[in-house]
Amino acid sequence: MKILFKWAAIFVIPGTLFFLYLNEFTSGSTDEQKALFLVIHYLSAGVAVYFTLTELKKKSIEEVSFMRYMITGILSTVSHGLIFGILSGFYYNVVSPDAKQNYVENILTPAIVRGFDSTANTKEEYYEHLMKGKDTAVLLPERFAEYQKAAQDSIAHIDEVINKIAQKNFSFSGNVISWVGFAPIIGMLFSVIVTVFITKRDG
Repeated sequence: MKILFKWAAIFVIPGTLFFLYLNEFTSGSTDEQKALFLVIHYLSAGVAVYFTLTELKKKSIEEVSFMRYMITGILSTVSHGLIFGILSGFYYNVVSPDAKQNYVENILTPAIVRGFDSTANTKEEYYEHLMKGKDTAVLLPERFAEYQKAAQDSIAHIDEVINKIAQKNFSFSGNVISWVGFAPIIGMLFSVIVTVFITKRDG
């Protein structure tokens, strides 16, 4: 277990530094920057797998089986994802909750609103568009109340969507689940590559 967390902790540093750069020194990360971050994060996980399996081979008295290499490699990427998930959750909820609020207000909310109405950027604009031409001067009070209730329900639905995404992206549990969930697939891929490389090199 020491091997797993040692290399996972060391190679979580590159992704964490780039993560901090994107959040502290840029006004809003572009799609290219997000893609570059994912490349750095998962390649770092792959390097952690390499050093973990190499050290496992060196320290094992008996020959290491392919299955043990695979399980250890997967656990290495899971540890890598777990550490990063905890760090990113700590950043958003303790170190810089303003970054979370800024993202929700200036990036997430406009994106969700545009999904419902491409001509609106805020919930207020969306509500105005829903209620345009519907006022008590042309509608019976009962009919106006129906339109108003439907518009308010639509805004409430947008709030639910935003809250669910924010919970998934920014809470401690959401961050951990998000980064650990995909890790076994990455771990399996890198474990096969590294295992084949190690066994052929030393074979």
